[in-house]
Amino acid sequence: ILDCWAIGGRVDYLMRVASRSMAAYQDFLTRVILPLPGVKETHTYASIGDVKPDALLPV
Repeated sequence: ILDCWAIGGRVDYLMRVASRSMAAYQDFLTRVILPLPGVKETHTYASIGDVKPDALLPV
């Protein structure tokens, strides 16, 4: 887990996760996330590239 944010809307949390493969990610969901109390469902979105890879603001 690289980042985790509490957010408002249809979902409660947004996590950014890095894994070696989709199979490793599925294993992570099955063993770590889904057994947690209160987790009813998950949604996965795969990144296809960076649009703005840094958070620096121009001064």
